[in-house]
Amino acid sequence: MPIIKSKLLTKQHVQDFASGSLLSKYLHDGDNLYIFRNQHSCVWKLRTQYKTGSKTHYSWKNIGDIRDISVPQARKKADELRSLIRQNINVQTHKKYQTNLGKTFGNIREIYLQECKQRIKPQSKEKLIEVLNKASDLNNTPIAKITENEINEIITRVKHTAPSTAATLLCELKAIFTFAFDEKYIVQKLDISIKTRYKVKERTRYLNENKLGILFKNLFKDDDVPHVMKIAIYAIFITILRREELLNIEWSDVDLNNQRITIRNGKRIDNFIISIPTQLSIKLSKLQLENSNAKYVFNSRNYRYSGDVLYKYCKNLGIKYGIGEFTPHDARRTAMTLLADRGYDPTVIDMALGHTQNNIRKHYLKTHLSEPRAKLLQDWANLIDKLMM
Repeated sequence: MPIIKSKLLTKQHVQDFASGSLLSKYLHDGDNLYIFRNQHSCVWKLRTQYKTGSKTHYSWKNIGDIRDISVPQARKKADELRSLIRQNINVQTHKKYQTNLGKTFGNIREIYLQECKQRIKPQSKEKLIEVLNKASDLNNTPIAKITENEINEIITRVKHTAPSTAATLLCELKAIFTFAFDEKYIVQKLDISIKTRYKVKERTRYLNENKLGILFKNLFKDDDVPHVMKIAIYAIFITILRREELLNIEWSDVDLNNQRITIRNGKRIDNFIISIPTQLSIKLSKLQLENSNAKYVFNSRNYRYSGDVLYKYCKNLGIKYGIGEFTPHDARRTAMTLLADRGYDPTVIDMALGHTQNNIRKHYLKTHLSEPRAKLLQDWANLIDKLMM
């Protein structure tokens, strides 16, 4: 039986082909529109093409089953597809890209975090989200409509108070717009030419013995500071943890019987076990009785205190007590400086700070020095007791 090649396929032709009366492998309605037989039925297909540079790619676009798509419907759909082909649009991916287009910056931001930042540690992701929230003004704006001027306004505003945050934010915004272009959420790439010249300043601030004594003499008498925050500030100095490591501690991570805390997601070391000095253990025992149903040790409104809140308390209390501003991270520098002055082993101090070892020590030192660290932290707590007296 000859293959029908006219553009006038009729309903009868299609029925005969479907029933097997026409034994050919396909029917051709002209202009690259075909009906093909498969294992279960017969389908309309259009021969398509798409150019990339000087190369032409050919493929088949499935239009639908002949039981669902009539001859006129198939021709109409084929005409729509041919119109896209004449515009050099890839009809195989066009529908997906049409769905992608029109999303807001907030939509793309969430997709970017899920697909590109899924392997970063929870505390690092929290910090990244805090940085991206500085650009929350853009969240409801279609990403394709955002201009470089709008981004520049945000970066300039952030840079005025936090240059390092502005630099990080700009880097992430560039990455988000590159991601959006690569994944076809925007059809034109936004080349952000903004630059942030941020120079990292060496941080040398720490509290000397006198200031450290004044801090804790005043802190535990200060009725304006919540009790949980007092323990948090004391603990940040005693444990010399990073602020997010400290604030993420859950009661399930605390073993008061053996005076141990497990830091689940440390910046450098996961499941890092620290020994709790006796003074802190007593304070935590009382705190647990006060907050028996809380998930987090440093509970606040059924969640936990944020790093920003702890940071603000430290800075404000430093001014209030006349010892000058200090930050939670200055507690680590304070401990390292005062302990080194008293001749403690730098390797033990480093390990207590949760630092990973470098160079040769990294290859040969395969212990976390648990016992020396426990003694170091207990001696450090004892020293703070003396300074308070």
